[in-house]
Amino acid sequence: MTGFFDVHTHLHDPRIIENAPDIVQRAQDAGVAKIATCATMEDNFGSTSQLSENFSCVVPFFGIHPWFLDTLSPDWAKNLGQWLEKIPAGVGEVGLDFMDKGADRDLQVQVFKTHLALACDLNRPINIHIRKAWDTIVKILKHHGPLAAGGVIHSYSGSADLVPVLEKYNLHISFSGSVTRPNAKKVGLALNAVSLDRIVFETDTPDIVPQFILDAHPGETSLNEPANVPEIVRVAAERRGISFETLAQHGYENSLDLFGSILKEKTK
Repeated sequence: MTGFFDVHTHLHDPRIIENAPDIVQRAQDAGVAKIATCATMEDNFGSTSQLSENFSCVVPFFGIHPWFLDTLSPDWAKNLGQWLEKIPAGVGEVGLDFMDKGADRDLQVQVFKTHLALACDLNRPINIHIRKAWDTIVKILKHHGPLAAGGVIHSYSGSADLVPVLEKYNLHISFSGSVTRPNAKKVGLALNAVSLDRIVFETDTPDIVPQFILDAHPGETSLNEPANVPEIVRVAAERRGISFETLAQHGYENSLDLFGSILKEKTK
């Protein structure tokens, strides 16, 4: 049996960071070989770096999440670049989120483009958050061209029709616990549209708790963790109509290909 790779988590989250050793151990016991953990602001770059030092299976990403642009320091781009040059890491979590109509969309676009430029200059993969901003990201990608080191659209919520467009720009499409929701029809259609050599999986730990956890603990406040990746893949395989083993193998090998440059540097 192949391993699993959780391509998007937040192990630095204050709700879970103290339990990181147990969380990582449970993940490894479940067959999860690698865990990408994404910073969301400058204040958690240090803890994200420390997690990658403490656990050989953890792959760090540094970036400013579009929800937290009010935390930007005057030298944020220089600071981000220094972290990326110092440590084998990807770029993210970064992106565009137009759900809040009051959000400063121009600033989001500016910050996203800066991350994109850094990812390309340093040849690092990028971990992207997109909500209600699909037209905008397609315009940016058309201007920019395919990403040299690739990237991932995390917890994909776009249309099935958009999948081949994003793949053309060297992006992988990631599915999270949202694929386990029985009424998530749009996600199901997208799941079936993704090329097998572009599909990857994640938990978005500690959020997007899978349906099977909610069903097992009704009325309780549950937190997600990387150990749930295999079951997310199992549900996705059922929805796609292919074997669990086949989908798991593709997801794992695609993740290793996407993050290979970081993994090689990390093991030197």
